[in-house]
Amino acid sequence: MKQVIVVREDLKMSSGKVAAQACHASLAAYRRADKISKTRWDVEGEKVVVVKCKDIRELMALKDKAKELRLSWATVQDAGHTEVEPGTVTALGIGPDKDEIIDKITGHLKPL
Repeated sequence: MKQVIVVREDLKMSSGKVAAQACHASLAAYRRADKISKTRWDVEGEKVVVVKCKDIRELMALKDKAKELRLSWATVQDAGHTEVEPGTVTALGIGPDKDEIIDKITGHLKPL
């Protein structure tokens, strides 16, 4: 079981901003997961992997694949108080779910 957080690299966010956006994505996707997936993930150590995608187009394509596979997912839209414009989609959380299912969507992406 794992959760994958996908962050857009084209936004050139600071490391602190990336950390905040990843946290938002993680919590939002977790809240949408079913109880069995949450419990299994909790018991198995709450593995989280953070990867990067090139832009909004790629991020949305990944979101669509997560929807197709009926995984929990959540996108993060920033409030725009610091580094990006209001409403900018910065990150995507997928899972938690089985590694092999999430890898079908994100296995090709490079670690952040």
